[in-house]
Formats: sequence, C-alpha cells, structure tokens
Amino acid sequence: MRIQFGSKNMKLFLASSLDKTLPLLLERMGKPALSLKVLFVANASDIFENTWWVDRDREAFREMGCQLIEIDLRQTSAQELVKYMTDASILHVCGGSVLYLMNLLHKKGFIDAIQKAVNEEKIVYTGTSAGSIVAASNVRLYSFDPEEMDVAKNIENFSGLGFVPFIIKPHVNNEEQHEKDFLEHASQQLLPILLLRDSQAVWVENKKFEIVSTE
Repeated sequence: MRIQFGSKNMKLFLASSLDKTLPLLLERMGKPALSLKVLFVANASDIFENTWWVDRDREAFREMGCQLIEIDLRQTSAQELVKYMTDASILHVCGGSVLYLMNLLHKKGFIDAIQKAVNEEKIVYTGTSAGSIVAASNVRLYSFDPEEMDVAKNIENFSGLGFVPFIIKPHVNNEEQHEKDFLEHASQQLLPILLLRDSQAVWVENKKFEIVSTE
C-alpha cells in the first residue's frame, strides 16, 4: 500500500496541545496574528461535559490576537462550511473523541470540502489531539483506545482526511494516559505512528514535514 501526502501546496499544523505550541504556528503563517481569521471547531468535545482543553485552545488564539469564528458542524452544511473557509486563514479542529469527530465529518459530508480547501491552499489546517489525528488516511487504530471503544461500536467508516502518511499519538508525556490496550494493536495497522509530546507539533508544507517544539 502506497501512502502519500496530499497536494504539494497544503499547509498543516498538527499539535498535541495547540495552546502550548501556537507561537510556532504563527511564526510560519507569514501574517500578523491580528489579521488571521480562525474557524474554530470544537465538535470533537461534544460528548464530554468538561471541555477544559477547548477553552485552552480558544484562549491561546485570543491572547495572540487572532479573530475566532466558532462554528458547530452539527448545525452547518457543507456549502456553509465552504463559505466560511473562503473567508478564513485557519481551520482549527480541537481535541476530544477521534471517532466521534471523524464520524460527524463523514455523516455531514464535510470531507471533500475540507480536502479541497486545504489541498488548494485556501486555508491552513490546524489541530489539537483528535483534530490532528484525523489528518491521517485511517483512524481505525483508535477503536482500540479504551476511551473510544463505546463510540467505535457505531462506526463503519474509519477513513480519515488523508493529508499525511502517518497517524499521530499525542500526549506521550502525559502520565495519566493509559494506553496498554491501544499500543498492543499498533503493529496491526499500516500507518507509521508519530509520537508527540504536548510541547511538539508537526508542520507540513511542500509534501514534507518537520517536528517543531517549544522545548
């Protein structure tokens, strides 16, 4: 199986925790933060009560002076999303449930619209945790994550956005992560696993990637 990056011109910033790495993204945007419009998508957290990580991403963008446009994909059509992306610099997808998020993108028909906008360099795709993971071509590995198993029961399509030829494992420095069951299945999937600490992110440009870090 041959796996390739998306288009040559696409730009991605795939973070473990964007609130800790946002300055690294802004260095690469080539524009003042005050001029950046960010489509802010928090839907991966829909199934959680306490969504502190979303608040951290939101505050990080605001503290840098970026303009946030918050959209709820459950209440947005694919046509509306295209219009939003036309007027924005960044599409940021927050963390939460990988499989819930991916299923929502499929059900609402957003995959093609996001792929087209990113591949044509009309918008920069950024993510935190789950938002970064779904940039892979397939996210089935996360069906073995204990926190995702209940959601996985109702998922049939595990294909991702297909931007990168690897799958991200974020928060590797977090001692609260219990991943024995997850890691036991790592060798059964075809994508290389890229491990990220919360201080790290992956910058993708010109079909190449580099791991950037604040440490």
